[in-house]
Amino acid sequence: MLVTSESESDSLKHVAEIVFLSPHLDDAVLGAGALIARQVAEGKKVAVWTVFTGTPPGARPRARFRVFCSYDERFQEDERALSLLGAGYRWLGFGERIWSEPPVSNSMQLFRTPKSAASFENLAAIAETIEKLLDHQGVTIYAPLGVGNHYDHVEVALAALKVLCARRAFSRLLFYEDFYATDAAARRRHFVTRRLTWGPFKASGWASPAVGLLLRFGAWSARGPGIDTYLPEVACLSWSCKVEPVGEFEVAKLDAVAEYRSQVSAIGGFGKLKSYLRRAHALHGGELIWRADVDEAAGSKEKQPPSNEK
Repeated sequence: MLVTSESESDSLKHVAEIVFLSPHLDDAVLGAGALIARQVAEGKKVAVWTVFTGTPPGARPRARFRVFCSYDERFQEDERALSLLGAGYRWLGFGERIWSEPPVSNSMQLFRTPKSAASFENLAAIAETIEKLLDHQGVTIYAPLGVGNHYDHVEVALAALKVLCARRAFSRLLFYEDFYATDAAARRRHFVTRRLTWGPFKASGWASPAVGLLLRFGAWSARGPGIDTYLPEVACLSWSCKVEPVGEFEVAKLDAVAEYRSQVSAIGGFGKLKSYLRRAHALHGGELIWRADVDEAAGSKEKQPPSNEK
């Protein structure tokens, strides 16, 4: 069931002019919270639509996954965080990977994608939601890139990219980097972010080794096809990166991140995460937003932003 802070709670009749698609409750804020705050400060109506917020009837999670699917608690966290940023919200109610078959026994298995895109149970419905959003003239969508190979992130990114290719909505469907993209190994595995990497001595993990190691374990656990295997045409697009400086809005982002207490505690606490995010912002110059377009020189080598790897 869709839940929203926006008007017309059970329809798509009235939507914000900028919508961030968030796989889980916290992903959009971690990836682009400062950009959201800046857009709101500029007078734009912004909303975060979180995809995976539903529990199948009668489902009971394994004990180790309860921190991820205690939705009542997480909804309150999301409301507080987005209120600080001035953004609206919608919870779309799809079921995440931990509820589907085959059963997941540990969190590292969440970074394994299926052999076929047909195995993504929610793919068509998520794509349909994005299609309906694009039917509203003037709406700009930011979707995650799916960096890190987390099953749920890949499903949302793949749905967005399918719509992008079908509608050729290059100016209205943009992509932010998932939190996992702050790990260099995860970046190198992804067909877009491998264009922009850095050397080991610049890594964000130096600011917080605990957070860095957790993300690296996730990257090492990644198995299965990447998005460009499911949808080869996306690798033939021309991808460009824009740095969105965090500036004065870094504080707002960090304050919002701190509200996701259940998740922050699971990755070492806010102090460690804050140091990690600040170093990531300094390394990149801000938050990174990617745009795809048709490569006019068909068959030629893709245009790439310069790498700062040394």
